[in-house]
Amino acid sequence: MGKTFNRIVKKLFDGLIEIIYPRENYCIICKEDDCFGICDSCKRSIKTIGKEYQDKIISYGYYGGVLKDLILRFKYKKNFTAGDILSEFLEEYMINNIDYKGYILTYIPLSKKSQRNRGFNQCEYIAKKIAKDLSIEVFEILVKQRETKEQKTLKKDERYENIKDAFKLKNTVTINNGKFIVIDDVTTTGATLYEAYKLLKKSKAKDIKLLTLAKSHI
Repeated sequence: MGKTFNRIVKKLFDGLIEIIYPRENYCIICKEDDCFGICDSCKRSIKTIGKEYQDKIISYGYYGGVLKDLILRFKYKKNFTAGDILSEFLEEYMINNIDYKGYILTYIPLSKKSQRNRGFNQCEYIAKKIAKDLSIEVFEILVKQRETKEQKTLKKDERYENIKDAFKLKNTVTINNGKFIVIDDVTTTGATLYEAYKLLKKSKAKDIKLLTLAKSHI
C-alpha cells in the first residue's frame, strides 16, 4: 500500500512539474525558435570531456559557458527545462560510454535545511529522470547528517575537512554487495564524491562509479 501510494504521489508530482514548468520550445540560452530547450549551436559550444581524459570521477563537460549557465539556472532559479537538458546530457554520456546495467543510481544529498531553503535537490531530480528514461533503479542511499559550508567558498584542503563524515547511510538501506553510480552536479577537488565513495566502499559496495555534469577548477 505504501509503495503504491508513493508511486501515485510521484506521478502526480511529475505531472504538476510539467504543468507549472512546461518545457520551452525555444533555446533558453540564445532564444532561437523551433528547438526544444537548447539549440544545436549552443549544445556544440559545450566543451565536453572525452572518455580518454576521464579519471576516477567521470564528467560530461567542463564547467563554463553554456554548461555552467544551465547548471546555475536549474540549481538556483528552478528552471526545470535546464534540469531536463542536463539530465539528457548525462543520459547520452551513459548510453555511449558507461556499462550501467545492473547498477543502482543514487545522488549526493542535501542537508534538510539546504533542501528546505532550495525547495528541491537538483542531483536527485537528475538521477530520477535518468533512471526513469533508462529504466534502471534509483534509491536514496546517503543522508547528510550535518550542515557544512558551501564547498565553493573554501580552499582545496578546507573542502576535504568540511565534508569529512558529513554523510551516513539511510537507515533503511542495505548495500548488499551492490553496484552504484553516484551523481553530483559539479566536481572541483572531488572531496564530496570521494567522501560518498569512501562510505559506500566501507559498507561493502561491489563497485562504485562517480558521475558529474561538470568538472571545475579552484
